[in-house]
Amino acid sequence: MEGADAPRGGSGDEEDPPPRSFAKRVVDPLNSVAWFLMDALWMCKLAWPAHAFAAVTVVTGVWLLALGWRQKRGLLLADLGLNCWIVMNVVWMVADLNGYPTPLGAAVPLAVVGALFLALAAWSHQDFRRLRIHGR
Repeated sequence: MEGADAPRGGSGDEEDPPPRSFAKRVVDPLNSVAWFLMDALWMCKLAWPAHAFAAVTVVTGVWLLALGWRQKRGLLLADLGLNCWIVMNVVWMVADLNGYPTPLGAAVPLAVVGALFLALAAWSHQDFRRLRIHGR
């Protein structure tokens, strides 16, 4: 059997993830490429191009938040964690390229909040129904 009448594998309790929008499919890799280039340019001490790609990275990170705002809570938490990581990375980069020590008063809270968002995202993606012992 094929099509809508075909039996599905699994318990039938699974939800199909919503299809990713075209914008999300474009913005997500754009964010990754911009972030990679920002770090590579920073490593090469090319300040103004690194700052330009930092701006693209921040904008696309915020754009990912806007695109995923109405998605599942776990995805939103993951995007919030990602944005904390982006801002922490940009704070570090700007300080380093301008010859200042890393402002730990800003970077550490961003790291802690970002790690908390990522942990909550991982926790929310767990399917605890699978841990249930059947027959009891």
